[in-house]
Amino acid sequence: MPSIRTVNIEAGAGTTVTNDPTGDERTLFPIQAALGYDLTQTMFIGEQSLIVEGVSDFWYLSSVSEYLVEQNRDGLPAGVVLTPAGGAQKVSYMVALLTAQRLRVLVLLDNEPTADNAMKEMLRSSLLRTDAVLRVADAFGASAPQEADIEDLLDPGVFDQLVQNTYTAELAGRTLTINSHIPRIVKRYEEAFNSLGIDFHKTRPAKLFLRRVAEAPASVLPNPSLERFENLFKLVHQRFDAQERRGQQPFR
Repeated sequence: MPSIRTVNIEAGAGTTVTNDPTGDERTLFPIQAALGYDLTQTMFIGEQSLIVEGVSDFWYLSSVSEYLVEQNRDGLPAGVVLTPAGGAQKVSYMVALLTAQRLRVLVLLDNEPTADNAMKEMLRSSLLRTDAVLRVADAFGASAPQEADIEDLLDPGVFDQLVQNTYTAELAGRTLTINSHIPRIVKRYEEAFNSLGIDFHKTRPAKLFLRRVAEAPASVLPNPSLERFENLFKLVHQRFDAQERRGQQPFR
């Protein structure tokens, strides 16, 4: 959103124009309007919000959390709302909007260059504290990869079956060659599909994953995957608990 600017007028400082998403509710209202967010009527806003990059992240996390809770394991904390921002580039604007409403916020980002830049910008702008940012790779513990998306929490074989089943028509009679040296699984499939002249949309396997979790969860969630998701949800618990103990907002 490089074309958006905020204007702050303060006694002593005068007028400040910046592309950093900072300011109070009145300053940030034009951003809210530009992004199409209605903070009073959307299902994605809560007193405690975990901001994720996109809707597929929302689908994976919400469905696995619900399943884990049904198994008496750790899912997302009760009352925490998953809030998709519409891409890593928009996360900072969503953070600014929610924190301006005095809501508690955590951010979950992928481990990749665009998300790295988004995190650096939010920290540089003092939108939030360092401990208010989680990365997907944190779910792996000591074996954390350098790059990871939400899809990397899944078993590679499971993800491959989801892709094959949702692209049956396009892949008929074709061989999909996956380069395992590419760090992130979604990027591997994007490259493989691109070599065949086919567009790859990660929302398609994500939608099938939702159905499989509801119908046959064991087929898409072997225990190593469940443990990675559970590790991530435990970290979310810990960070929100720390915010509550601190008794202050996790930013500025």
